[in-house]
Amino acid sequence: MKILMLGDYSNLHACLAKELRKRGHEVSLVSDKGRYMNTDADIELRRSAGHLGAIRYLYNVMALLPSWAGYDVVQLINPGFLSLKPGKLKIIYDILKKNNRSVFLTLCGNDHFFVKDCVDANLFRFSEFRIGKEKAPLAKCEPNREAGWLSKGHASYTKHVYDTIDGAMSILPEYDMSARMHMNPEKLIFTNLPIHIEDLDFSELNLDGPVKILIGMKGNMEIQKGTARMLDICRELEEELHGAIKVKVVKNLSLSDYLEELRTSHIVIDQLYSYSPATNALQTMALGRISASGGQPEYYGYINEKSRPVFCLSPLEDEATIKERLRKLAADKETLKRMSKEGRRLVECHNDVRNIAPLFEAHWNNIIKKNAAHGTD
Repeated sequence: MKILMLGDYSNLHACLAKELRKRGHEVSLVSDKGRYMNTDADIELRRSAGHLGAIRYLYNVMALLPSWAGYDVVQLINPGFLSLKPGKLKIIYDILKKNNRSVFLTLCGNDHFFVKDCVDANLFRFSEFRIGKEKAPLAKCEPNREAGWLSKGHASYTKHVYDTIDGAMSILPEYDMSARMHMNPEKLIFTNLPIHIEDLDFSELNLDGPVKILIGMKGNMEIQKGTARMLDICRELEEELHGAIKVKVVKNLSLSDYLEELRTSHIVIDQLYSYSPATNALQTMALGRISASGGQPEYYGYINEKSRPVFCLSPLEDEATIKERLRKLAADKETLKRMSKEGRRLVECHNDVRNIAPLFEAHWNNIIKKNAAHGTD
């Protein structure tokens, strides 16, 4: 098939594109290369700051738009697959629908419906926007961000996409849980999040010295991901344990440099407000390191997994409880070794792109065949 992928988050589409090419497909990927992450893309499309940057970006999009036609599949990373406002996105989306055989949506990252479900706090016990029914730190510090996602413009555009998209793939349980409330479930499959297992060699933990805790910071996302709060907890623990643990902070690294940091760590702090481990956490586990991230019952239930290799973080716990659990983990070498091996096994079973790419292929083929039978191809 001839496939166009528009947009990328944390190497997700780049990972899929590489595997799909191995499977004989012709794939073109357009993205901003994850900015500082410098992930793979065939065409780099990045918006610079300021009014002039916005004009130049829109000009580049319009120059490329005629070439985004004639594909069997267009896969969008999110309803916000370009750095444009909903009105302009709708125009481009409709052109893509008209000029290609099918358009699919990768459900990941925020969109209107997902944020609405977070804010309503009926589906989720916590999120980056709410802890229970109370506003989370992000919602308190940046109220305009929440308001933007809930605006009429975002609501109208996202509903249009959900109603007219040919099919969708959710890559984490929380995205699937939300989308099934707002989209025809016949359009939707759950795939799991793909990573390149074969590029991530497992190695045994060397626990001869202090336990090394790594915290990766992303620009302007420390509150959203909860890493600022976790840094305070880890620094306190580092001071209390007098050399038994060592905390390192890295910020805005390229993907290749970040993977090197993972290899020299023992425990990696990922994020506080997630139900599931995402790309960073899965890469951490693939390398045999311990991921501190989302590991809620819903996650393990979705993937039918009995082991619990994620050191589960939740904003429902207070700092003292998280610190005490982390203290016990750092002191328990046997548990660290066990979680290391179980984490690798989990990602081999559930996240190998070689197993997930066929799920995308099957969904594309099923929907295209169904559209053809109904005369909508």
